[in-house]
Amino acid sequence: MELGFFTNYSTSIYKGVDSGVESLPFLSYDSDNFFLQGTSIGYHASKEIDFSLNYNESFFDPSNSDNNNMKKLDERHGGLTAKSAIELGILKVELEQDLSGKSDGFSANSLISVPLYHGSYTLIGSIGYTYNSEKLSQHLYSVSMVESARTSGAIATHTSKSTSYMSYGVSIIKPLSKNFTVTTDLTHIRFSDSVEASPIVTKNNKTAVEVILIYSF
Repeated sequence: MELGFFTNYSTSIYKGVDSGVESLPFLSYDSDNFFLQGTSIGYHASKEIDFSLNYNESFFDPSNSDNNNMKKLDERHGGLTAKSAIELGILKVELEQDLSGKSDGFSANSLISVPLYHGSYTLIGSIGYTYNSEKLSQHLYSVSMVESARTSGAIATHTSKSTSYMSYGVSIIKPLSKNFTVTTDLTHIRFSDSVEASPIVTKNNKTAVEVILIYSF
């Protein structure tokens, strides 16, 4: 079992939202059959295959934007999802389906992680590709006629098609003692042109830094 605390800093692609910081404690437990990781609970079907239920927080909160018209839009809520994952060596493939009814969409993700150094610390590089279905993309980036009307047309209506993005990451894992470990993750994401086509999006990339302190029992 592990207890931890993480802090995440991330820039945003949404108009009027510069960046955000989130800090939370978490609990992690992993056995031969079941696991708990933060807001995820799951089952190990085999050494390579996992199934889990996950809770995702809000993707966009209008109150976080300093743009008056963006403040008039609906929140892009997260919610409960079901995820299946298969890990084969350096390759991990995931399929995640919305169960909350917020979007009824799904995402598919593939990630390659390669150890670059192992000594007093461990360095891991990664590259990933994520596909978001049309329903999920519409939830994230579309603007309805009702929303547009609230802004008196300042934000035009928009219907998003399916979208995707590439992620590039570096992780540093550093043991501090027998029980304490600190992990630092740096991730850069570049979105497809179909994301930037949305009138509520201002750029096609964002960067996140996450620091996790873990105490292992």
